[in-house]
Amino acid sequence: MTRSVVRNPLQIGFGLALIGLCSGCGWHAGCDCACTPCLYPLGAVNQAHYEAMQANGQAAAFTVHQFEFIGTTSELSPAGKDHLLEIAGRARSVPFPIAIERTDGNSNPTLDEHRRASVAQVLLDLGIGDAQQRTVVTAVYDERTSGHEAEADAVRVRE
Repeated sequence: MTRSVVRNPLQIGFGLALIGLCSGCGWHAGCDCACTPCLYPLGAVNQAHYEAMQANGQAAAFTVHQFEFIGTTSELSPAGKDHLLEIAGRARSVPFPIAIERTDGNSNPTLDEHRRASVAQVLLDLGIGDAQQRTVVTAVYDERTSGHEAEADAVRVRE
């Protein structure tokens, strides 16, 4: 008697599972039900994300860094001049701002503004008509954080 009692619920459970799998929920080839919609082709959901990452990467190339200037002057180094030529070649076809990296800790805002003005003037000379409006100094950041501080911030954000 106990053997049939144990076997009976197992048989019922197996039978219900088999019916559920074969009743039009996507597990067999003949399923055309609406319970498994196919709204997007493969990869379409990720495409917008990948395009945004690509645009962010292209915009980052329009940043003129501190090391592209000679010392604490507004004069561009040879590598900075090459970079500015690349920016000028692409600036006509993309809407990104040309960002000038601010001095460490915003220690010299006058130098930052001179660098912005000199880069904008070079771009104007190279035929970028809206260079004065598009050339900006990057935002002010606090002092850099250590690894431990950054880790604590990351934990706080996750919570």
